[in-house]
Amino acid sequence: MTPVIICCGAGGVGKTTTAAALAVAQAQAGARVVVLTIDPARRLADALGVRVGSEPSPVALPPGVEGTLHALMLDPKETFDRVVARFAPTPEARDRIYRNHVYQHVSANMAGAQEYMAMERLYELSRDGRWDCVVLDTPPTRHALDFLAAPDRMANLMDEGVMRWLVLPASRGGWRMIERGSEVLAGVLERMVGNSTIADIAEFFSAFQALWDGFRERSMEVRSLLAAPTTRFFLVTTAAPAARAEARLFVEQLRAHQQPLAGFLLNRCLLPLPAPGAPTFTAPTERPPGWDAAVAALAALHAAYQGRLQLQEQNIDELIRGTAAPVWRVPDLGEAVQDLEGITALAEYLRPAVT
Repeated sequence: MTPVIICCGAGGVGKTTTAAALAVAQAQAGARVVVLTIDPARRLADALGVRVGSEPSPVALPPGVEGTLHALMLDPKETFDRVVARFAPTPEARDRIYRNHVYQHVSANMAGAQEYMAMERLYELSRDGRWDCVVLDTPPTRHALDFLAAPDRMANLMDEGVMRWLVLPASRGGWRMIERGSEVLAGVLERMVGNSTIADIAEFFSAFQALWDGFRERSMEVRSLLAAPTTRFFLVTTAAPAARAEARLFVEQLRAHQQPLAGFLLNRCLLPLPAPGAPTFTAPTERPPGWDAAVAALAALHAAYQGRLQLQEQNIDELIRGTAAPVWRVPDLGEAVQDLEGITALAEYLRPAVT
């Protein structure tokens, strides 16, 4: 099975850039890598300097890189259509679903559809045969938690008992019976699919009957992919308290899904100062005017830096407490990484995490 790297984290911690840097690090090691983003902001495309669409596009890596890198962005509607085409028993059944305007709405707007289709696209790429590694850049943490549950949710939805109940009232009269029994249920269903009629809803679920087994089986395959030993979850974060709180939430969710954490990738870290015994500046014999004041100012800066470093390390200790996952620190580079050159520099710090 093709190795998969999944980068998760809160917004604003450099997750998208880190995912790109991990992909570059793998390509530098000679791998054929593809990176998938489901971030609607398209930051990954901008950083890589490539026009990213729903199919893998090649990224022009620096000379001397032996591997290759491609990038693509999730198109949930297109992916949903492809899944329907795969599992529909006949072209007529496929077209019947495509024409249903409930499906047209659900495939683009249903809660959880994007997360499930991200997992479907990830599965497709992992089975494609062209790649040695697939890197997934996820949305901010709370949404990323949704994709972890997406395979189970889809499998539950496609449970035969549930679907049989949903397609039972195949006529308007049948739905009236349910409406009389639960006006709240009917209202929820109508809101879920916009202004569609109940008859359209019944038609949608009736048409979907033929896809039950395929969706359920694929959901279980995706679940197996997420749990495979070749799939690694990296949590991208910083030592800032707000980011740490989000990170701890994600760690707990990984535990709940029984999926191990491969490690913490900590951006914007302060690095320790040179150890005692390292070469130091020798004071001149004759000290110029202001020397003592300058030395005092430097000593104050040093003390302030050490204090910040100590606080950072305390925050990191709190973040990783109770986990056995390793930590990789990326220094604060002083400015936002916005191009492939910066991503390549960042990859130097992240290579140990993926090699």
